[in-house]
Amino acid sequence: MGIDRAFSPHTLTVLCTYQCTAACKQCCFESGPRVTGRLSRETIIARIAEAKRTFPRLALVAFSGGEAMMLKDDLHAAIAFASAEGLTTRVVSNGYWGKTPQSARTAVKKLTQAGLCELNISTGRDHQEWVPAASVVNAAAATAEAGLFCLITVENDGEDRSLLDELLKHPLLAPFIESRAVTIQSNSWMPFHDTAEYREQRVDVQELRKGCDQIFGTTVVTPHDNLSACCGLTLEHIPEMRLGKNNGSNMEALYASQFDDFMKVWLQVDGPYTIVERLMDASAERYLKNVVHICEACAILHKNPDVRATVMERYQEFVPEITTRFKIAMALRERADTTPSL
Repeated sequence: MGIDRAFSPHTLTVLCTYQCTAACKQCCFESGPRVTGRLSRETIIARIAEAKRTFPRLALVAFSGGEAMMLKDDLHAAIAFASAEGLTTRVVSNGYWGKTPQSARTAVKKLTQAGLCELNISTGRDHQEWVPAASVVNAAAATAEAGLFCLITVENDGEDRSLLDELLKHPLLAPFIESRAVTIQSNSWMPFHDTAEYREQRVDVQELRKGCDQIFGTTVVTPHDNLSACCGLTLEHIPEMRLGKNNGSNMEALYASQFDDFMKVWLQVDGPYTIVERLMDASAERYLKNVVHICEACAILHKNPDVRATVMERYQEFVPEITTRFKIAMALRERADTTPSL
């Protein structure tokens, strides 16, 4: 078959486990300490090797979960393997291992010895019940001290910016923020249960109207060793995102199967928010009211009965336009990849 460079993902995300040291009430994967199941060291390394052979644009392997750091030496071995293959590596963690400055430095030392390039720490109001801000600060500071870039992502807490402000002004992080060794950002937060408290969030709707970069740009190995089309917040809530079971030699076929799914192409071109707007016309606002995250719009597109019915009724109207725009975009990407830099 052979994956064309223009259609190759640049990122392999390995969701090592859905087990986590935290049990956040609104976790997208329902992660927690009691959740079982994880990928073995051998499976993770095999999937990285297969992805490296298969996808010519692959540049980054991101290890996430659940809590990827719970894999300990198996994670370190996987990072070392990916690094030896010439791939950039990233770990996404809640920072639980930063209970003290020393525990943080010990953990980071093993990551750097394995060849890690970047650490991302996720935190927010829900996380704070399980992982205090002090642990996040220690983990980020130890990472920066070791010469690694650290990104801290704080879930939007609405009008309460206390955690974000605390981290931005923390004296231990201040010099690293100034030198850009540590970056702190705030992302939109979305609920997963009706019991969630409403959070007032300001949203740039134009950002929600963009095409989805996850589709085709990222391919994902889940803790059940399935291949998925994205690592978005709602991936386990949308069956259509599951491409199939990995068997050690079918990653190419599973990934390529997406190009026969018009909805995947449309998601990449227009994004779910715009698709709902175009399909539902004047009634779109009723379905998209209070949507603050692109993944939330994707869940509505795939799971709302009215929207699904309209998709089946009208999607053929959009096939010629979307297919043409997609082919043009891919041709431009291929041209950019093959044009020598001056």
